[in-house]
Amino acid sequence: MDRVLEYRVKASDLEKTIGGILGKVLKQCMGLTPHEISHAKFTPGGITVLRLGNPEGQYETATVKDRVSAGDTVRIRFSDAEEDTESRVAPAEGDIQILYEDEDVVVLDKPAGIVSHPSHGHYRDSLANYLAGYYESKGITVKLRTVGRLDKDTSGAILYAKNAPAASRLFRQKDSGQFKKTYLAVVTDPMQELEREGWHIIDSPMGPVPGTLMKQQIIAPPEGKNALTRYKFCGQCGDKALIMAEIETGRTHQIRVHMASIGHPLVGDRLYGKDRENIDRADRALLHAWKTGFRQPFSGEEISIMAPFPEDMKEYFETSSSPVLPKG
Repeated sequence: MDRVLEYRVKASDLEKTIGGILGKVLKQCMGLTPHEISHAKFTPGGITVLRLGNPEGQYETATVKDRVSAGDTVRIRFSDAEEDTESRVAPAEGDIQILYEDEDVVVLDKPAGIVSHPSHGHYRDSLANYLAGYYESKGITVKLRTVGRLDKDTSGAILYAKNAPAASRLFRQKDSGQFKKTYLAVVTDPMQELEREGWHIIDSPMGPVPGTLMKQQIIAPPEGKNALTRYKFCGQCGDKALIMAEIETGRTHQIRVHMASIGHPLVGDRLYGKDRENIDRADRALLHAWKTGFRQPFSGEEISIMAPFPEDMKEYFETSSSPVLPKG
């Protein structure tokens, strides 16, 4: 999907761009990266300018060395057409639930039991395949990129970028910590009084268990990599607790491993639950990506999207006399 950006040059822009040098306008006023500018330079019609007072109202091809004046409109076009078509997600028919969508991003409510993107053994039955099929049915061609993937059994909000520049900006947000995810989890064993107050931090390095495909463990460096989880008590129902969790690092199974390490494995977590009583009551480890927060890749608007609390987690709190869900 092509993405077009337009910017009307202001008089105040001229001083900081040495009299309106277009390359500096692209970088300092429009916030484009060197890679994005290079991409636009080699895209047909990638950089054009509508000069103020142009009687025909036509955009002219421009280079980064050209100068623009106050009132001129700069147009930048990005295209995915030149990228490897073999890497596009194959469209497939399947149900999706859209929580938010704009020109650049879409947030889905991912059900448990489905993978978020094509992988070994799931080349046409991932959520990304179903999303590509949805767009194909509407005659829209997009090259989807998953931002912040979720494990197969984790439900909740998942973000996809709809074009290359949006994806690169969102991945930079992840690197800088602007991209946020908040999880809800149902854990075993009542929490002690001290655990019910404020936020708590688990700062324990993690690494793979040798000889296993996915299983992780708490292990010291260098085998273990830095992993930090924050959690907060939200409510109790019998011998189960609902927690809110945020992760500063994105290690495989991080919340599951960390909560098990402090004696509160997730309900339904057969991998890290150590066969505790009632651990198999649920069909999955009860983990839900409840909220995702990010900035719109181009406008910078702060966006926060919440995914509804899933039924298989809700049933643990149906008998609770007090509300336990956070309000956001």
